[in-house]
Amino acid sequence: MYKVHIALALLLAALSTLIVGLTLLPGGPLLPRATTFVVIGLTFALFGAAVLRALPAARDSGPVELLRLAPRRLVAAAGVLFGGAVACLAVGGLPSGGQPTKEVGVYYLDNQGDSRQVTREVYGEAVKDEMRLFVTGFTFFSAYAAVLVACAHRAVAPAPVRQLPAPAPPEPRAAVSGSPCDAVGACEGCGQLKSATSLPYCPRWSR
Repeated sequence: MYKVHIALALLLAALSTLIVGLTLLPGGPLLPRATTFVVIGLTFALFGAAVLRALPAARDSGPVELLRLAPRRLVAAAGVLFGGAVACLAVGGLPSGGQPTKEVGVYYLDNQGDSRQVTREVYGEAVKDEMRLFVTGFTFFSAYAAVLVACAHRAVAPAPVRQLPAPAPPEPRAAVSGSPCDAVGACEGCGQLKSATSLPYCPRWSR
């Protein structure tokens, strides 16, 4: 089940990075503004579940020791996704001018209670800037959720049992000529194969 959690978290991080990249395209927003709230809701669900998984292990070993169990490939994949979102944020820039609002077909930018009317194009750019900032932040939480789940699983997983090689069977010993055939192997007197459960004496020498 933990693999499904990791896969969903990485998938959400990848989708978030894609959404951030789409905000760099010219023109109006390609995705509705509600996309941001969908990403936030899904991220909270996956990250919250990851924290609940990791809490028992973090209490036992400590947060630092827990994070040291993170698989390197998973950390690299999470870092690439979050790094891509940060790069898009650096190219597109942070929001400026205020929060975009819309009332009866009229567009505004609300800057701490000070609203000013703007064009539809300016409103669209403000929406993209806002989406870019928030989704970049939640890309980090999605990627971090995948790493936390992997660390929690490794902390409680039993250590692998090493398989020891089977001991070699003892080499057969030849019976001594003229003596009771109580050794394992071929009798020198009769040539028959003897074992620990066979007759204690060779038929030829017992005559």
